[in-house]
Amino acid sequence: MDSRIPPIDQAELVRIRRELHMYPELGWDLPMTSALVRRELDKIGIPYEADKYGENTVVATVNPVSSETPEKTGFTLGLRADMDALPITENNQDKPYRSRHEGIMHACGHDAHTAMMLGTAKALWAIRDQITCRVRLLFQPCEEGRPSGARIMCEHGVMDDIDEIVMCHVNCVDPTHVISSNPSVTNATSVAWTVKLGGRSVHVASPHMGIDALAAGVKIYNGIQTILGREVDPFDTCVMAVCCMNAGTTVAANADECVMRGSIRCIRDETMVWARARLEKLVRLTAEECGVTWSLSWSGDPLPSAHNDPVLYEAFAASARKVVGEERVILLPPSPGGEDFAYYEQKKPGLLFGLGMRNEAKGACHPAHTKDWDIDEDGLETGVKVFVQFVLDYMDRGRRK
Repeated sequence: MDSRIPPIDQAELVRIRRELHMYPELGWDLPMTSALVRRELDKIGIPYEADKYGENTVVATVNPVSSETPEKTGFTLGLRADMDALPITENNQDKPYRSRHEGIMHACGHDAHTAMMLGTAKALWAIRDQITCRVRLLFQPCEEGRPSGARIMCEHGVMDDIDEIVMCHVNCVDPTHVISSNPSVTNATSVAWTVKLGGRSVHVASPHMGIDALAAGVKIYNGIQTILGREVDPFDTCVMAVCCMNAGTTVAANADECVMRGSIRCIRDETMVWARARLEKLVRLTAEECGVTWSLSWSGDPLPSAHNDPVLYEAFAASARKVVGEERVILLPPSPGGEDFAYYEQKKPGLLFGLGMRNEAKGACHPAHTKDWDIDEDGLETGVKVFVQFVLDYMDRGRRK
């Protein structure tokens, strides 16, 4: 590891992460989270822009554009952390930092991402005289919701003066301190959908006189399973999930409405195009067969698939090995999960890396997006060191030819 990396205050990282964990917020509505980020940046003394790229966004800059340091602004590296939580009621009754906001929880590690980015800001600011490029640190709202925080920040021009961008996502799959990444696809393209079916309710004793919307919904559900089992290339990835289905209000009449909601996730963008058209055809034909009315709506345009830049990956992996060792840098398999970091990658080369925080002895072994999620906080310092090492290694490579 580079001797230029300043000491990292692990206790401070834990303090920040736990405060964020205790007061989680959703989507774009992040007043407490944004205030905490600005408070910590003020302590460091690093300049930042608040709300410029969307509500509750914060972007800090090491070596901002200045006539005094023109040689440091020819290349700009972006680092991104997401800040929003999830609408989940936390279990973790024995944890003193358990969520104080009922029904909201940091169950995907964004509290850790934000804490590590603040630690990275502090470390880079301490050695800013040795940093030969400009570094922009993006604190982003609404990774979990829509409209996507990354998309809105890009629409507001945040990537206009950033040449390449890197992010970390913690996980409880890999042991603490293990770094994972790859030179290709990291995350799937995804979109949510809603199907509404309308029938005609009659007494349960006279089913032939009505139109059962629930029966049509069940046909669609079963049809989706057949599509996945018989029409998708086994070597491709296509998740077409029905996540909820609501119909009927009584045991004495058939359902006159059925509402189904779910999502589609595909590694390949062209598979997503096919899957959306195939779902619509299934719904339409089933509705015609059953005599129900139908509508199919989407959450918006599909979230793009995320792709690591191969050149950026090779440079990053070399830096990561300096921090955690050869044996702790592994390949990251593509995930069917979505990641709005893809919007930044549509603008400039980008890289996502994973940081393992699994420690069964500490109870940090549960899947993300669940009520028992927690992390091994010993990994926070590792995340900061990897970010800083990469900046030190990559800052002189400059803009690509």
